[in-house]
Amino acid sequence: MRFIILGGVAERLLGSPRITDDFDICPAASRANLERLAGMLNEVGARWLPPGLENEGFDPVEPWNAASFKGQTSLALITPYGRFDIWLRPEGTIGYDELIANAVDVEVAGMKTKVLHLDDSIRIKRAIGDPRYLSHLPVLRDLQRQRRQRGLD
Repeated sequence: MRFIILGGVAERLLGSPRITDDFDICPAASRANLERLAGMLNEVGARWLPPGLENEGFDPVEPWNAASFKGQTSLALITPYGRFDIWLRPEGTIGYDELIANAVDVEVAGMKTKVLHLDDSIRIKRAIGDPRYLSHLPVLRDLQRQRRQRGLD
């Protein structure tokens, strides 16, 4: 499955001290890739997580499939492993095809994965405009400066 890690986990992998309680991805939007994502969601028993609910959720009306993502910008889910957010088109972007160009390769548990570039993370948080996300910007800008000084970006 092709995807980019974003949100707090991506920022943490790039050196941010911020801790998060969910895992966010932006998947490639091809039908085959979305079918693989749907298969994984079915396998782990992922459930819809409406706004305001912490650890409860609702089973999908039918098993997850590529059509489950049609017309969606994002989906908040709960799994036995915790919260899982899928961003098909993060705010201020057109999605995976745009974000993959700047994505950073990071090794996690011996596997290479793609992580959202800090420039894009900052851009998305600005586009969201919520004070909760805007409050992350000073730390991200500082991390961005540090990474550039070390030649990492």
